[in-house]
Amino acid sequence: MKHSNKKEYARYLLERLYQEIDRPLTVMEVCGTHTVAIAKSGLRDLLPEKMRLLSGPGCPVCVTDDCDLDYVMALARQEGMILATFGDMMRVPGTASSLLQEKSRGAEVRVVYSPADALKLATENRESQVVFLGVGFETTTPVVAAALDQAVQMELKNFSVFSLHKLVPPIMRVLLDDPQVKIDAFLNPGHVCAILGTEPFQFIAKDYGKPCV
Repeated sequence: MKHSNKKEYARYLLERLYQEIDRPLTVMEVCGTHTVAIAKSGLRDLLPEKMRLLSGPGCPVCVTDDCDLDYVMALARQEGMILATFGDMMRVPGTASSLLQEKSRGAEVRVVYSPADALKLATENRESQVVFLGVGFETTTPVVAAALDQAVQMELKNFSVFSLHKLVPPIMRVLLDDPQVKIDAFLNPGHVCAILGTEPFQFIAKDYGKPCV
């Protein structure tokens, strides 16, 4: 069916939802970008009452474990250490402190915008150990790996990565196995699929009989 504009097509899809949904339905989006788009567009207010959009673990910063954060704080306190991190990790609390608090107490915590920036710190501060705090899903691992590869080629002995990367497909399997969550379908994270392809997500339909796009 052809539609002259997006507004008309959106209205058509909403009408189909109201016609066809005859039971409670929970759809989870797993991408933070999807979550923001849904909130900004007011989509939840347009959907039928029986259809619920549930936000999944779309932020790797938010799901960082306290014990990992405490280990990072301990690293930051070591003499001769420069901890390089993305800015969104600065205020995330561990059990007793945050990187922002550690920085205020004298720790060498530097905000960077990419692993390449952290690598540059290592080349400029060879007397210090530079540890890059690797946080993210599969989307950020290639650039981190590239920085490590470059460090090896440059024979840098003072650059390393503390990896707190998370894998998305295993998280989705845990959610599907949880009887309290009761997810009927997924909006898959497109940015992760761009890195992994669609094969790692096939289990959702094959093993659990749940649709995902």
